[in-house]
Amino acid sequence: MIHPTPRLRFAPSPTGSLHIGGARTAMYNWAAARALGGAFLLRIEDTDQARSTEASLQGILDGLRWLGIDWDEGPGRDGGHGPYFQMQRLDLYRAAAERLLASGHAYPCYCTTDRLEALREQQKAAKSSWIGYDGHCRTLAAEQRAEHERRGLRANLRFRMPEAQVVRVHDLIRGEVEVNTRELDDWVMLRPDGVPLYNFACVVDDIGMRITHVVRGEEHFLNGIKQRLLFEALGAECPVYAHIPLILNQQGAKLSKRDPGVMGVLEYRDQGYPPEAVFNYIALLGWGFSGDRDVFTREEMVAAFRIEAVGKAGAKFDPAKLHWMCGEYIRRWPPAECLDRARPWLGTVPAAAFTTHRAWLENSVACFQERIQLLAELAPKLGWLFADPAPDEAARRNLAKDPASRQWLAAWAEALAASDLPPSWPQDRAGVDERVRLPWRKDAPEPACAFATPARIEADCRAFVERLGVKFGSFVHPVRAALTGTDKGPGLFDVVFLLGKDACVRRLRAAAAGV
Repeated sequence: MIHPTPRLRFAPSPTGSLHIGGARTAMYNWAAARALGGAFLLRIEDTDQARSTEASLQGILDGLRWLGIDWDEGPGRDGGHGPYFQMQRLDLYRAAAERLLASGHAYPCYCTTDRLEALREQQKAAKSSWIGYDGHCRTLAAEQRAEHERRGLRANLRFRMPEAQVVRVHDLIRGEVEVNTRELDDWVMLRPDGVPLYNFACVVDDIGMRITHVVRGEEHFLNGIKQRLLFEALGAECPVYAHIPLILNQQGAKLSKRDPGVMGVLEYRDQGYPPEAVFNYIALLGWGFSGDRDVFTREEMVAAFRIEAVGKAGAKFDPAKLHWMCGEYIRRWPPAECLDRARPWLGTVPAAAFTTHRAWLENSVACFQERIQLLAELAPKLGWLFADPAPDEAARRNLAKDPASRQWLAAWAEALAASDLPPSWPQDRAGVDERVRLPWRKDAPEPACAFATPARIEADCRAFVERLGVKFGSFVHPVRAALTGTDKGPGLFDVVFLLGKDACVRRLRAAAAGV
């Protein structure tokens, strides 16, 4: 037997933003298609016209692109199996429905909404073990149907489920499963206005688009039984199914958009999450790359991915681990790349810093790559480089801890004023070797530079403190507070090197004067 080329699809409804669950489904289909050497399709299930919006559609497309999930066929990429929007395929659904009516696999149902609601309430009141459609219109005679038509009743089209048939399904994740059709009712395929419901449209589309594998959430498992029977009724081969487990919150319940840290994919983008990290983390929600590695590239995922390796148990979404992974990616970037990626969040940084003082700004960013997990966190941490900061509460405590600290600050200000400390931004720093990558390490070689480097600044500072006769740690804390306005940040001598002479002297003198 010649196996067809694998074809997988992601079929979102444009009724809201792309969230973590949908992104994972898209990702697993995409990775499986790439791993199998097949095609990945994007199909838009827009039959809910009341809730479908162009904004939601664009958000889904942008979210997939941001994650690096591209499609071979779909919106903007015609592969010969379109249209790829369900509302443009109504004629195809109508033709399939007529075939099923003719073969006896479907029948019109004239039950009103009031009758169906009353039926459900009766079943609930009777505490019935089975709640569903009772087949009222299943055996209507032609005369009865004609009478309903004369009265102007509009019919839904229902699928005629086999009675008490055991359907055996092999699921790539769940294994062999049996379901008796007694558990399922005759479900609605097509509304009177010709708009299909999910199970019917899904099967007609999968046949027309030659889908070979369907990877989706486990909540669709029983839909898979209905769809398998519909494939058979239409004389088509059913795709291979893989129903992936739920994503859970920290309490073990189904993940909700109201859970902490859960957002739409584009909200992660807008808050400065690296897309590679979000992709990497979502991929791990039910699938493992290897026993000793959690961080991997898209290419590595494709090489290793197998649908059968997805676990059966639900995976817990952990915002802390997602943030950790974001930090892992940020730390791996060269400073120049980190600066370029962070620029959309650096609106408070003067434009000149990105051009005439780019190397200096790259060094500034490099000092914080170990200290941030999101790109949006960078801007507030760089603020002290561009404006004299107001000390926060921790800085005020450090400035007031030792009564003699003001004298130390004033004395060091004068020592720096007479030193060869580099000039401050935005002055000309010509001759300053900004290629000295910060944060500075003591084991780094001393660069050739016309001005003091972090290593020389530290050596001079330690000698100065020794002459003062105070403990070095006692001296460092008020100095950092005076220069940065806080008690945290890069190494002190990286701070001094970046700030330059004018800013350091001015801030130290102001702190010494209690300003």
